[in-house]
Amino acid sequence: MKAMIAAGLVCLAPTFALAEGCAPDGGTVVAKVEAMNQMMLDLDFAGFVSAIKTEIGIDLGTSLDGLPDIYGDGFDGCATIAQRTDLGGMVQNVVMFNGKVGPLFGYWLAVPQADGHRVISFTLNTDLEKVMENLR
Repeated sequence: MKAMIAAGLVCLAPTFALAEGCAPDGGTVVAKVEAMNQMMLDLDFAGFVSAIKTEIGIDLGTSLDGLPDIYGDGFDGCATIAQRTDLGGMVQNVVMFNGKVGPLFGYWLAVPQADGHRVISFTLNTDLEKVMENLR
């Protein structure tokens, strides 16, 4: 599991979605991804870890323990800053959470399933370039 959690002091200022999750304007909305994005916005780290275990089957253990210390003051919002949707229905999102100490970036990969999508991969990092390396 690639998850480097360190305080980044980069200030980027796109328009952030303040509604449920960080849904892309005009893009594909994956409800499970947006629900987990909302958990991050709500600082519900325990709920986030539980959702990842339920959805992806990965027990994050203590790998996100630093998040409450770094981002405990919360987020001003978030936005999906990149999205790729393939003909077969695979959806990849890159999300930027506007942390008060600096940005946190997330990558989500979801595949079509009978009832919508199933999230099969994610990563969090303060380094956008590392997150963008996941795009296929």
